[in-house]
Amino acid sequence: MLKTLIGTTDPTNYSQYLNEKIETVLNLLKKNNLTLPEPQIFESPAEFYRMRTEFSVYFNDDHTDFNFCMFEPKTKPRKRIELETFPVGSKAINKSMELLKKYLMNYKILNERLFEVDFLSNQAGEIVIALNFHKKIDEDAFKAAATELKENFNKEGLVANFIGRARKQSILVDTDTVLETIHTKDKDFFLYQVEGNFSQPNIYACQHMVQFARDCCKNCKDVDLIELYCGSGTFTVCLADLFRKVMSTEVSRVPTLTALKNIKKNNITNTKIARLSAVEVAQALEGVREFNRLKLADIDVNEYNLNTLLIDPPRSGLEYKEALDFTASFDRVIYISCGPESLAKDLQALTKTHNIEKLAFFDQFPYTNHLESGVLLVRK
Repeated sequence: MLKTLIGTTDPTNYSQYLNEKIETVLNLLKKNNLTLPEPQIFESPAEFYRMRTEFSVYFNDDHTDFNFCMFEPKTKPRKRIELETFPVGSKAINKSMELLKKYLMNYKILNERLFEVDFLSNQAGEIVIALNFHKKIDEDAFKAAATELKENFNKEGLVANFIGRARKQSILVDTDTVLETIHTKDKDFFLYQVEGNFSQPNIYACQHMVQFARDCCKNCKDVDLIELYCGSGTFTVCLADLFRKVMSTEVSRVPTLTALKNIKKNNITNTKIARLSAVEVAQALEGVREFNRLKLADIDVNEYNLNTLLIDPPRSGLEYKEALDFTASFDRVIYISCGPESLAKDLQALTKTHNIEKLAFFDQFPYTNHLESGVLLVRK
């Protein structure tokens, strides 16, 4: 097995890295006696594929210069990896690193007690940069310096916005959001993404996952989709046009508000979102409880013909019998997985009632042992 790379890439050996991961996951699934279709393989670009990242910042002894740093996992004391460039990240992230090295030391308010820099970019080359401090920030001084820094970035050809963060402080110079475009075979979708909230880090893998999900939803115009924990609405927005109605749920406030904003941006009229957990959704659909949050979202569960479920569970998978039973109650399940072990375990249970119609692998994290999977399950 090739060694996992941290902070760098190896385009010459990219295919070998991917093939080793695929072989490992396929062997795991086959050991569980699962009947598998021929998998679809979706590669990532070999470089400049990651749209968001976070770096620690370390200054030299006289505080005249600094380096961006990552750490090797499972090292004590933590082994620091200093980065001159970051070919894993988007070109906008790399350009931002270069320009911060060039300009940041000119502004004491922006470098004093700075310990971390976070980046969120999009395919258009726009970027939001969060500067994180171990100090209380003078808001007016920060805005003045960050505005001047932003102008320097603009002169260098990079559209950047800055955020200052400290304990109980978050100061925006302009915005904390980028607008991303998701390209699919037949249309484009637009997604607002907020720095500090979850978004798919590899936009190219994300587009492949969206296309896979869309391909799983042909001939669904007369039925309805439900998505649990929809986040900012990536799948919800990109699948809504394929269904009669869509009901999505999310528990966190900012992603819910962002999802509603994304629904509006894409002129979607058949989709509603409620702030409910998976357990609460099951209770609502089974008539066990009524929820004011459904009424506030103008959702009557009795008006839905929920034929298709989209789930993207955590690495631990569905875990509990109640979650597996709920999943198995749908005719069609699109299961996006970031944990091969939990996927194999869940599929053992779900294939008692469903067939695996489609299988796909997405290289979300090249040069690591992580591999995302997509499965379409259809009731027997």
